[in-house]
Amino acid sequence: MSMLPPDDLLAPDAIRDPQSFFRRLREHDPVFFSPRHKVYILTAHADVEAALQDRCLSTAQGMGSFRRRINTAHADLLKHAMALLDGWMLFNDPPTHTRLRDPVRRAFAPSVAQTLIPRIEAHAAFLLDRLAPSTDLVSQFAQPLTAMVICDLLGVDLDEREFLRGWARDFGRLIYGASSRDDDYLAAVARAGDAFYARFKRTLAQRRAAPGDDLLSRLIGASEAEHWSEAELIGACSMLLFAGHDTTSALIGSGVRAMLRHPDALARLRAQPELLGSAVEELLRFDGPSKTFIRVTTQPRALGGHTIAAGQHLWLGILAANHDPAVFDAPETLRIDRDPNPHIAFGAGIHFCLGSALARAEARVALQTLLTRFPKIRLVDTQPAWSPTIVDRSLLALPVQLD
Repeated sequence: MSMLPPDDLLAPDAIRDPQSFFRRLREHDPVFFSPRHKVYILTAHADVEAALQDRCLSTAQGMGSFRRRINTAHADLLKHAMALLDGWMLFNDPPTHTRLRDPVRRAFAPSVAQTLIPRIEAHAAFLLDRLAPSTDLVSQFAQPLTAMVICDLLGVDLDEREFLRGWARDFGRLIYGASSRDDDYLAAVARAGDAFYARFKRTLAQRRAAPGDDLLSRLIGASEAEHWSEAELIGACSMLLFAGHDTTSALIGSGVRAMLRHPDALARLRAQPELLGSAVEELLRFDGPSKTFIRVTTQPRALGGHTIAAGQHLWLGILAANHDPAVFDAPETLRIDRDPNPHIAFGAGIHFCLGSALARAEARVALQTLLTRFPKIRLVDTQPAWSPTIVDRSLLALPVQLD
């Protein structure tokens, strides 16, 4: 038997270049049991897509065991942070998942995203007008843009975006996990949970008294019809604000970086702006914002020659699947006109990302406005730092020179 490849997804090389990490695993065994993490890591497109569609794989069980561990040791400290997760459809299975998903699904139809494009363009122009010649595109453009858009959609005051940026950073340590978990990690998560819960309890009371034409008001009405608890409603708000801000800003950051590192593709996009839509799809495939999705088997499964017991954790390698040479010709090449492009950056099955149409619209506007406004934009740091987590693929900063 050949020597096992490195299997630590939190190692510096794996954080910097997860595609190479996953490629080595796939070449060794596309259903790879990691001795280090005690999980099966799936890296083939067919296996990952099938797992995403498999109703016998659970998201709730993995979160349930995590919540039990947290509540055993830190129940009082993290009371509000854990309560927010009650409204996260991502961490629930049917029928709870269905009850939480349906009201939100109607609010994120592609037609809704289309109506928001003028507002996205206005926010992008506002932010670009204020960029310094040397700037960090993550903190000065991608993050504030996506925060402004999701605040618009929910009907939350734009002044909240600075609060949301810090909250998403701290709460993200609970959602994504981090390379180190210490007292500071727990305190940051606790503060984020307490602050959000208190803030949105007041916001919901105000909106009930004076409803408007916004998603938050509609969610309040839908939550009453679907018998949501107050914790589920506040939690759903936290999920929408987190996902709408964090993952889309990650896509914009990594997408801009990828285009700047591939000048031929960038020149072609400038010459053929009609390729913008397919370019965004390729950027989602090439270096999208999700590294892995986590599932737990509810019954024994046979997969890739392995018999996997019930209760076993699986890491579904989204980035790996999107670089599988069995599906994508020359997967390491950025092709902005790639067609077909069956990437699974937004997942599949019942947990397919509801915000996909909005994320695509924001990415298209961000790329188009940025590249049009600054034709001489270039990278300052060719090896920027990435978030050191198992689940997400996001830049901590993207320093650029604009002129």
